[in-house]
Amino acid sequence: MKGVVLLNKKTKGILKHIFHYSNDGKGFLIFSICLSVAGMICNVVPYVSVYFITKVFLISADRNEGTIILWIVIAGVAILLNLIFTFFGSLGCHKMAFKTLYIYRMKLMEHLGRLSIGFFSKNTSGSIQKIMDENIEKMEGIIAHMMPDLIGSFAVLLLLFAGIGYLNIIMAVTVLVSVVIAFIFQYMIFGSESAKERYASYMKASSNITSSFSEYIKGMAEVKLFGKAGGMLKSLEKHLDESLRWEITNYRKASFPMSMYKSMILSLLTFAVPVGGLLIWSDPAGSTVLAVVMTLIIAPALYEPLLTCVDYSTQINLAKAGLFQIENIINEKAFAIKESFDEINGSDVSFDNVSFSYESEADPLRKLAVNKVSLVCREKEMTALVGESGSGKSTIGQLILRFWDVEEGSIKIGGKDIRAIGTKELMEKIAFVFQDTYIFSDTVKNNISMNRDVSEEEIMKAAKKARCHEFIMNLPNGYDTMIGSGSIKLSGGEAQRISIARTFLKDSKIVILDEALAYADAENENLIQEAIKNLIEDKTVIVVAHRLRSIMEAGNIIVLKEGKVIEEGTHEELLEKGGEYKSLWDLQFEAESWEIERKAGELQ
Repeated sequence: MKGVVLLNKKTKGILKHIFHYSNDGKGFLIFSICLSVAGMICNVVPYVSVYFITKVFLISADRNEGTIILWIVIAGVAILLNLIFTFFGSLGCHKMAFKTLYIYRMKLMEHLGRLSIGFFSKNTSGSIQKIMDENIEKMEGIIAHMMPDLIGSFAVLLLLFAGIGYLNIIMAVTVLVSVVIAFIFQYMIFGSESAKERYASYMKASSNITSSFSEYIKGMAEVKLFGKAGGMLKSLEKHLDESLRWEITNYRKASFPMSMYKSMILSLLTFAVPVGGLLIWSDPAGSTVLAVVMTLIIAPALYEPLLTCVDYSTQINLAKAGLFQIENIINEKAFAIKESFDEINGSDVSFDNVSFSYESEADPLRKLAVNKVSLVCREKEMTALVGESGSGKSTIGQLILRFWDVEEGSIKIGGKDIRAIGTKELMEKIAFVFQDTYIFSDTVKNNISMNRDVSEEEIMKAAKKARCHEFIMNLPNGYDTMIGSGSIKLSGGEAQRISIARTFLKDSKIVILDEALAYADAENENLIQEAIKNLIEDKTVIVVAHRLRSIMEAGNIIVLKEGKVIEEGTHEELLEKGGEYKSLWDLQFEAESWEIERKAGELQ
């Protein structure tokens, strides 16, 4: 998209935001706003017609019917032009609004794709979803309604005030003073720094509520089980309380200024009538009477554009706070690509003295998830990572994908530092089967292809290799069956095989399997094992394993403990050493033997 670049760190005004992201259609947007404003200005013409028609009756010696008819026609034409200009202006503004929303969402999605997984661990899916939906959606109102209406209302106000000033300067000053006093109160509500902080805190509270509701629904089973003691419900209650406190505080601080503002605006005639009466008393000439009468007609017309300015001031403050949240995400530092002239030779994966922690250095409870790890996963060989929970197995797999950046050392693929490989190229080289497979709310076919341009024959071939073709064909609509949220649910083993089918279709040279058998029952385990055997032919395979029986044939087994490599070798070599791996093996063998004996006892 031409003309779209990242925002700098300095927060821009709301109009600069709009034009920054709509650069390609800037001229068209300005033209559309001008049409809308011209339409609103046409609304002033009937007042001019009333003035000249009234003048004929009050001042002119003869009642020229031609003049009266002329100004009636002019008023009618102005009303017609108002309809035409408003229609085409609104059409253009809405077109640019929808285009801007598209650009905002695309830019935000593209940038989110370049951020580390650490960002998503600090920001919940619910809060990001609110920013993507509600905050960006407010842009439509700003571009399509607020900008033309605000500019148009301001233009109408200037013209009406100029008209009153032309009629009688004293009446104009009277009306202007009351409006200025009213706007001082309006500024107290919306323009002060404390007001801006209040609206920023409201947007934050609103995001927290959306996020908590999302988590509350997702965790409904736990909520039902634990009742009000459940952490999710407590979190939701806390954020609802914060929102309630904001509403009460905002009402308390805004109620008096808002009441004064509306009183001043509504009482424009209260000021204008006595001043007008005094003017007529002192000079009862027809011109004075005409000036006072027209002022009393025009003054109520000021009410609507003035309130438009106030109402949109509220919405613009909320929109600014929402845009600030969007800007915070866009200004979140994405992974930089390190310059390197090294070539990728092969698909070996090597760690050289790598250290990494999920916590910041300032955290007193900071712990290294990976601590000075050096290892090599050789090309066309299976390397297994084993160890107790929390030993760093999954972290190592995710560091290869550059979900996070290492703090010390380096990770290389084919001799090239992954920090020097572009994200797209890196993702093409690696296939990852996660422990928790995510199934999108889409067809089976699209879940396997991930909406890439591949043939149905290729999809079916990948599904057969992944041993999921049979259960797919038993679904109501086969490969066109909707699965995922709100549709047909798959078992853990079935979802895992869909994930493996995705990996077959991707055909990357490096495959990482993270606890691929974690949720499989006996039947699914055999099918997944068969699928994995098909998958790992002629590839660099890294298996994060809990079940040691599944990695007995690995070319190299790396044993981790508290983020460090403590043992390395084949299954037989590690058993002979009698160290940590032997202890883990014995514990699993003992547990499996106890299970077999228990079941045998039940059958007797």
